[in-house]
Amino acid sequence: MRYFEVNVRDYQTEYGFMPSLQLYLVEKSDNPRPIVIIAPGGGYTKLVDSDQDRIALQYNAAGFHAAVLNYSVEPHHFPEPQQDLMSAIRLVREHAWEWGIMESGIAICGFSAGGHLCASVSTLWHKLGDEKCRPDAVILCYAILTSRLNHCRMFLKDHVGYDEEERLKLVSCDEQVSKYTPPTFLYNTFEDKLTNVENVLYYAENLKKHEIPFEMHIFSKGQHGESWCDSTIWATPMRRRDYNYIRISIEWMRELFGLMEAK
Repeated sequence: MRYFEVNVRDYQTEYGFMPSLQLYLVEKSDNPRPIVIIAPGGGYTKLVDSDQDRIALQYNAAGFHAAVLNYSVEPHHFPEPQQDLMSAIRLVREHAWEWGIMESGIAICGFSAGGHLCASVSTLWHKLGDEKCRPDAVILCYAILTSRLNHCRMFLKDHVGYDEEERLKLVSCDEQVSKYTPPTFLYNTFEDKLTNVENVLYYAENLKKHEIPFEMHIFSKGQHGESWCDSTIWATPMRRRDYNYIRISIEWMRELFGLMEAK
């Protein structure tokens, strides 16, 4: 495995922050591999990165390249984090041949606020950027996706500014789904009280409305942010049932990118 870190912008933000991308690349082979760019959670106030390297390693173990994005958080607001992720996608696409990456196999994977970040990029890339920053697949794990719920609305208002109604509509991801939205994998739990199950139901409803392929998993148990992990990587599963959404997302991507023979 090759591990290194690169900046995703040419210059620091106005607050002196330099967004960066930590790359976990499996050894080069004759065939390029897809990559999963991981966006940690943290409510846009910080980055909760304690598990992100382990998640990257799980994707590595399945034969995917992986990367973890260190994106802008407070005092930065929309669209700074979105620009960071789009810049990361563009950078990966521009270096695809050099790094052994499938140019049309760039997936983004976000957790909680990172899930919102990935959903907003997947629905707004054509408005905020260009074709080079288009993700090919999106994995949304207990993500905030709607402003229909009051506490989610307050979270999104904090992200865009309390007097920014137009921007609030832009970051209400379920309202922004369109023909430009890539195939999407959705995961949540019934017990999650922060990113309630309605988040994925509303989002899935609009994905179906626009004929965007998606896969959705709502498990009965699990609080917000609980880690489900592969016992071969770092820990035993937390529950007796197989709730390993990382493994399921890998199977989904293998099918999506035509890699079923890699199983």
